[in-house]
Amino acid sequence: MTLPPEEGERVLCVKTGAVLIPGTGLALIGGLLVLTNRRLYHGPLNTKLAGRLLSTVAGSAAPPGVDRAIDLIVGWSNKARAVRLEDITSVGAAGRTVLRITTRDGERRRFGIAAGWRTPVWSRHNIAHRDEMVAAVQWAIQQAARG
Repeated sequence: MTLPPEEGERVLCVKTGAVLIPGTGLALIGGLLVLTNRRLYHGPLNTKLAGRLLSTVAGSAAPPGVDRAIDLIVGWSNKARAVRLEDITSVGAAGRTVLRITTRDGERRRFGIAAGWRTPVWSRHNIAHRDEMVAAVQWAIQQAARG
């Protein structure tokens, strides 16, 4: 996946991204959530060094398999995620940090947004940033539909 912008792409809005940990109210803050005139993109977190350190420490002191679990979590959080605007059928907000979208195939995706790198996911300061991105995505979808 190419980092935005690609040729012919314009950046419309950029926010601090958060990778939401499924089934919890927690998130890993980091990376960027970038809206362009073609797609919504969450750039990967840079957690490889911390993950390697945790994996090494866990490998020597923890039960078998913990180091592998840490490696899997770090790999998952480092993946880039992108959705083309033309594939988005609905956009909404949830909680204080979540931008929720539904795509044409019925898949629901959640992107975390934080006010800044050091802002906890439960902070009320995230709401304005989340709402700004929701409005920007809605506007970008309308513009993309017009051609």
